Amino acid sequence: MSETPEHAEPAEEFDLAAFMRDFEKRMGVLRGEAAPVRHLVDATSVRLVSDGGEVAVTANIAGALVDVEFLPPAAALSPIEQAGLVIETYERAADAARDRTHDIVAGFVDESARARELARRLVEEARERRAEQ
Repeated sequence: MSETPEHAEPAEEFDLAAFMRDFEKRMGVLRGEAAPVRHLVDATSVRLVSDGGEVAVTANIAGALVDVEFLPPAAALSPIEQAGLVIETYERAADAARDRTHDIVAGFVDESARARELARRLVEEARERRAEQ
């Protein structure tokens, strides 16, 4: 049987505003760390901005959250409104990224096929030159 002590400590209240500030700060740090490989992230991701321009969210073709950026209009919103926009925009970005998967993968495969064809031609030309010598 579970009993509650008479003078139990009240549960600490969750500070959503502080959480959102910390989240924004951590995303900025991650964005900086990812800068050297940003071109790879961009090639396999979709970035969408919320309808009101408050947040920009990036999701990759696996549907994973890659980046969240709070834009100037976000300052006028409460933390709960910001969080709601992040979730809503993320869902749209993830759907768009998944829809682009075929196109993105096809681009990589096409590049690979072109590279293989070029390599094959170069090898043939080298063999022909060697045979002529």
